[in-house]
Amino acid sequence: MGSEDNQTFTVEQDGAISLKGEDGSAVRYVKESDLLAVKGSRESLEQQLKEAESKSSTAMKEAEGKAESARQETLRAEARISGLEDQIKSGGGTAEELARARQELEAAKQSGEALGNKHLELRRDVIMSKYGVPKETVASKSLEQLDVFEEALRAVIGQSGVGNYAAGGGGGGANALQGKSPMELAQLAYSEK
Repeated sequence: MGSEDNQTFTVEQDGAISLKGEDGSAVRYVKESDLLAVKGSRESLEQQLKEAESKSSTAMKEAEGKAESARQETLRAEARISGLEDQIKSGGGTAEELARARQELEAAKQSGEALGNKHLELRRDVIMSKYGVPKETVASKSLEQLDVFEEALRAVIGQSGVGNYAAGGGGGGANALQGKSPMELAQLAYSEK
């Protein structure tokens, strides 16, 4: 920590210099290479996020379409069974047709359940990859709970995602600055500009 003309400066572990004036306001100087690294990291993360959102949107639409198709198939099978039961009661149709329709209904229900489970797993994967949430957090959540959870994540994190330093950007080169006096650090900072 040094002092010069009523200004106090501190060299931080990451190589940044914090300068405090008489009024207590602080200015932090960091290396340009650190700023560029943070910017590059952020741009890379934004591109990865856009790609993940695009893939998840496509996969979700596809899964929702298949789930809706299975639901429609189940409704048609249930209507057919109801119609056949009425026919059997009134003397038309056969028990064999009814048994076959019930098998179709069971197959449609199983298909719908499998697609629903696949859709739920896809939704969990999207939330884990998009927001960096651990698998244990979303493993037991239903589709409705995942909707609420994702809405809460969007409200807390926002569209920009995590901060640059939280994502691993910046901070390099601190070892090269260790052991230098504050004056040498200040001169070094000005010479790099």
